[in-house]
Amino acid sequence: MAPKAEPGTGNRDVLLPLHHLMPHAGEAAATTAQAETKFKLDAGWRPWRVVIGCFCLSTSIYGLLSSIGLFQTYWLTHQLVGYTEIEVSWIISMFGFLDCFFGGPAGLLFDRFGLRWLLPLSCAIYTASFIGLAFSSTYGQFMGCLVVAGISAATPTTIAFSIVNQWFRSKEGIATGCVTLGAAVGGIFFSLTLQALFDVFSWRDAVLVVSGIIALLLLLGNFLVETNLPRGPTMAVPDLRKVQQLFRCSRFWLASYAVFAWELVLFVQWGTIPSYAVSVGMGSSQFHLMMSYNMTVHLARGAIIGRTIPLWISDRKLGPLNTAILMNIFTIAAVLIIWLPFGASSIQALYVVVVLLGVGTGSFVPLGVACVSTLSEAGNTGTWLGSVYSVSGFATLIGNPSTGAILARYGSPGLVAFLTAVLVSAVASATVLRWLCHGRRWIIKDKI
Repeated sequence: MAPKAEPGTGNRDVLLPLHHLMPHAGEAAATTAQAETKFKLDAGWRPWRVVIGCFCLSTSIYGLLSSIGLFQTYWLTHQLVGYTEIEVSWIISMFGFLDCFFGGPAGLLFDRFGLRWLLPLSCAIYTASFIGLAFSSTYGQFMGCLVVAGISAATPTTIAFSIVNQWFRSKEGIATGCVTLGAAVGGIFFSLTLQALFDVFSWRDAVLVVSGIIALLLLLGNFLVETNLPRGPTMAVPDLRKVQQLFRCSRFWLASYAVFAWELVLFVQWGTIPSYAVSVGMGSSQFHLMMSYNMTVHLARGAIIGRTIPLWISDRKLGPLNTAILMNIFTIAAVLIIWLPFGASSIQALYVVVVLLGVGTGSFVPLGVACVSTLSEAGNTGTWLGSVYSVSGFATLIGNPSTGAILARYGSPGLVAFLTAVLVSAVASATVLRWLCHGRRWIIKDKI
């Protein structure tokens, strides 16, 4: 991006790096940022080793979260038979919400202290929460374990998304896409694994196996990830003034709402589409687990495309914000052209919609991260990303319960209309953000 400063905005833009506020200053800002790093950007094995480590962290958390709807459907037919689907969905929603909500504190701590003790401690707590989940059998126990898992997951995910900004400039988009591929690849892997484990083992043994896989991935992540910024003397407490300034920045709130809307649609897919298929008569409740499995795998396959090709286009041609707007429009088209007229009557059409939604919404996470990273400086990325995801975390909290209620009351047309409205509002927010970044001007042909 190379926008001019907004006139009359006071201190709302002081958090933006120099090349966002002065035309033609991008190269100088990039040179300055590179001088502040320990190792060369974009080149060599070291940056990509960090990407592999971040991929492992992302897989162990967002990859599992992508397929955790299988936990929900398993509970409904085993330990939590007497509960409604909406009641059980709050357990999953709380996990996703806390992971995002505590991203703000996690990002602030990461920017201040680095990852030396922060990452291993949070990974150990996260693994322990799933070991505890294996020995749980009641609603309260499941909720308690996933509350701990959500809080502890905030640090590894925030670090995984933030640290790419320290190692890449020209290839930051595709590097971020590779990190977020952990959710798509992990969604397929954990779906296949959980399906096989639930068919053969008891709940406790199956989840203990999953806990071992999580521990191995987190261990690899801790071994491979490192920072690329010289660390000065640390303060006893983080500087909360950065957060106060951030919350006065109009660009922050526009970016936060766009990410909120994208996360809402993304999270709704994981838990609601199988219920949608059952509600329109494409499956019965006893086949709900298999339906969840099939939908998760199809979403993940589409997400693999969405987290690679759009990011390549972003780096080479359009920039992350332009690409995000185009992918948002693509997703709206899939909903209105295929899902709305054919999704309730054809299982084949619904699977096509799922794959296309995987492509569209799969791009939202890396493109959203790339947009926020571009608005921030390398040493302040954790605070920016963590704060944005603290706001967007409410999407994961209300997503499944609210859309489940909409589906139950208004049927499939109501659900599709709601998701369309959310996507349209995201386009509007991202478009206004683009306008502000261009100094309140409409410039069509510009990489941003």
